[in-house]
Amino acid sequence: MVDSERAVIDETTAGLLEAAGPQMYRRNAFRITGLPTDADRRTVRQRQQRITPALELGADVDLGHSLPVRLDDVRGAFDRVLGDPRRRLVDELFWLWGGAGDGAGAGDADSAPGTGTGTGTGTGTGTGTGTGTGTGTGTGRSTGTTICACPKSLHADHDAAVRAHSAALDLEVENDDLSAGQRLFEATRLWSDASRLWGQVLRRAVFWDHVRHRIAVLDDRQLDESVIDTLRDAMPGTLVKPLIELAAAASTPADRVRLAGLARDWPLVTPGTVDDQLEEAAAPHYESLRATAKRASSQLEGGNWDGAAAEAYDHALPALAVLESVVPYARHRRTATARNDIAVLLNNCATAAIGGLGPAANLNASKWFRTAGELATDPVTRQTLATNRDELRDMMDTFTQIRKQVDQLVAAGRVSMALALLLRVKRQLAGGPGVDEIERMMAEVRARKTEAYTRPPRPAGRSAPRPRLALAWAVLITIVMGFLAAMFAGVFEDDGGGGAGSGSGARGGTAVVSAAAITDNSPVGACIEQQSDWDVGAREVDVIPCDQPHWGEVLAYVPLVDTTSALMTAEYPGVDRTVALSRFRCELALRQLVPLKTGLVTKYVIPGGENWDQSEPVLDEYTTCVVHWADNAEMREGDVVRRDVPESGVSVPMNTFSDNIWDNAPTGTCVKTALDLNTTTTEVPIVPCEESHWAEIVGYPVLYEDPGATEWPGDKAVFAKAVAACEKAAPGGSGGSGVVHTTWPDQSWWGARDTPIYAMCAVSQKDGRPTIGGLR
Repeated sequence: MVDSERAVIDETTAGLLEAAGPQMYRRNAFRITGLPTDADRRTVRQRQQRITPALELGADVDLGHSLPVRLDDVRGAFDRVLGDPRRRLVDELFWLWGGAGDGAGAGDADSAPGTGTGTGTGTGTGTGTGTGTGTGTGTGRSTGTTICACPKSLHADHDAAVRAHSAALDLEVENDDLSAGQRLFEATRLWSDASRLWGQVLRRAVFWDHVRHRIAVLDDRQLDESVIDTLRDAMPGTLVKPLIELAAAASTPADRVRLAGLARDWPLVTPGTVDDQLEEAAAPHYESLRATAKRASSQLEGGNWDGAAAEAYDHALPALAVLESVVPYARHRRTATARNDIAVLLNNCATAAIGGLGPAANLNASKWFRTAGELATDPVTRQTLATNRDELRDMMDTFTQIRKQVDQLVAAGRVSMALALLLRVKRQLAGGPGVDEIERMMAEVRARKTEAYTRPPRPAGRSAPRPRLALAWAVLITIVMGFLAAMFAGVFEDDGGGGAGSGSGARGGTAVVSAAAITDNSPVGACIEQQSDWDVGAREVDVIPCDQPHWGEVLAYVPLVDTTSALMTAEYPGVDRTVALSRFRCELALRQLVPLKTGLVTKYVIPGGENWDQSEPVLDEYTTCVVHWADNAEMREGDVVRRDVPESGVSVPMNTFSDNIWDNAPTGTCVKTALDLNTTTTEVPIVPCEESHWAEIVGYPVLYEDPGATEWPGDKAVFAKAVAACEKAAPGGSGGSGVVHTTWPDQSWWGARDTPIYAMCAVSQKDGRPTIGGLR
């Protein structure tokens, strides 16, 4: 493409961009000046010379319309007509052509002579070979090659399109709300006519012949055939641009939806192109939303989760509502991302509030989770929100259960036992959220003695937690409910396992699943109808016949302690290890007792410290395992677990270096095959130490309790501290008979988490061969 052609295209495109918009017909040079679109240059100059001085003197001048125009508007209109033929041609296309056609065309007095017939009125004469003159005052028409050969129907259809489109835009510009009533009916009719007529006109070859004719008539070196291709490509977009701007600026959701829909249905323009232009027009709303999210995040980082959530509700949600009506998230990824960002923000507000207030945050946190769930568009975010909502409900159920148990104890006059229970819960919480609630319960128990007490008001104080995307209540809830059940077995109920309601799921009724002694439980195989029936740690559970659809099945009662490993004793091993042991034993039972089916998972009870009684048989420390489908789908009769001899040699894939110690394989279990434990920390095959194995896990010694208050000490210092801790944890110390394997944390553990930093220690035989039995 030569430079001259590029200049023609660029200036024509600029003219189209200038014309595009809701005011495109009101700013049209021919409409403003009252000139016909085929007026010759002499006529234009003469009208300019008459009108401009009169307007400068403040005289009233009849321009043939009632538009409110200023002197500068009129001057600019004359300049466009006379100054650049490319911009004049654009204005011609977007105003009335009149009744010419079929040989009764209009011409320019400055054009070359030719043949043909033409008549008209105006100042000036047309020249050419043929019959016809132009006289009078007004618009001049001339003869010759300037005659338009278009069929009259083209001019009529074009002008009808202009009139409908212009009237529709005038109606929209002059009214803030057209969402109902007669004006909406009129606007709908006009838009329908405008889109239909413009689509018909632009598809007709004779329309472009008329453009070619006008290029010849204007006879300017700045115009050539390249203009036609530019106009053909750009005119549909120019015509739809007013709808896009109106949709973005509309004051009501109904008008925004209506106008955006009209834009997407406009002829000769792809919906994708319109969507891109709608996003561009909606840019101020996206920017406003981004600024709101930034302000809210700043408040959240400062510990003000209420202020951050208020920003979301007061500013972000209204902005999202505007975007949804113009650029809905189902069609626009940018809107979907914006919605999801606000969902994550509200989720983080909720988790921060729960982290700071515990149960007292329930009301606001539930509301924020609910709104976030409605906004979330990313599957991962949706899943996280569902998990967080479930964990919040579980937390509230846990504290309700604690209060219920305490109420029962106080009513029975067992104040000391109630205080002991609350003290144990407080220790399990270890300073985390919910401690304030427990302390209030303890204060009320002391104050009221044997009287019933009421729920305290919501606390006003708060801390400033680090916002995160996921809660960590699941393990805590299980721990608390586990030792609650264990503590109360024998306080209000008989510990025996008999009775009419104690059978397996064959008959239905109830089954004992968490008795004080493992032998007092009902047989395994009891079928639980729905998930809500499973109350973690409860002594009994309602069951139904297993040939009926059910949620889960009691899989096993598994001892947590054996004598194979010297590291396994009747002494309470602590929360972390109890969680890990319970998960390992139930996962192992699942793999031993049923053919491994994708999707089957287990739930398990985590007994508290009071269950470890060194004066009793070791086998009394156990966990109850329940099997169900991961998606909680109904189990059928064919899903019932197998009852034949458990398989041996089965391993459980577990981690050995997770964020939390309780997520790892438990101390006193063994790694089945030789591995590089320094680099392989996930899906490690774990077996009981009485089976053939390569190494035994001997501990997870904590190196740094508070990583947030500790600077990174360097690789050498951390490595030396980890090695020393593992040698101390190994039976016999550094002089033992095995090889000590140490997995130690790198710098990424500092500043990225708020859990203690630890090392993983394992010991294998010096010759690297497999062995049976634990270390001694």
